[in-house]
Amino acid sequence: MAAAAPKGSPAGAGEAPKKSAAEILAAFRNRVDRKIAGEPEPGAKEEAQEGQTLYLTTSAAVQKRREVEDQARHDRHAGKDFEANGRGKKRSTDELPSQRKRERPAHLTVRIARKKKAKISNMPPGIEFKYLQELLEKACGPITEGYVNDSKHVAYLRFEQAEDAQTLYDDFNGGEISGKPIEVELLSDSESIRP
Repeated sequence: MAAAAPKGSPAGAGEAPKKSAAEILAAFRNRVDRKIAGEPEPGAKEEAQEGQTLYLTTSAAVQKRREVEDQARHDRHAGKDFEANGRGKKRSTDELPSQRKRERPAHLTVRIARKKKAKISNMPPGIEFKYLQELLEKACGPITEGYVNDSKHVAYLRFEQAEDAQTLYDDFNGGEISGKPIEVELLSDSESIRP
């Protein structure tokens, strides 16, 4: 059992002196004021600000999110719709016959040209090509060349394989980059992707 410290001496030889409530509050206010002003805390290590954080959302995920939001909106208003119709019961969308997409017969299918170039419109501002390239190569496939026109919010890309450009179009046309909706367009081989 440890012996108790004698009265009048500090509890521990290596401990910092206790601060009053007013001192603690003043230190907290100073820290908050510095944070609001965007100033770094004294003695804090600065983090390296290399690169950009981008995230890519597929068009299917965006569509699913919209469907969930629409369904929630529909559920909130469903009771009001049933009450408003005095002539009889109004059918909900769940009760309506399903509308299936009709598949085309094989002899009517159009052959799509094999395009390796793509244009992404409505890009978020300030994205560097090397970070966009890294993101899209993970999602679609190798990119041989391209650039980002920041003033027009457009990116032009050339993929190694036409399948990779098609994947970009199929999966991300109507998708998002860092929360901003994008449009993807496949370009013909005759169109230049250089500024």
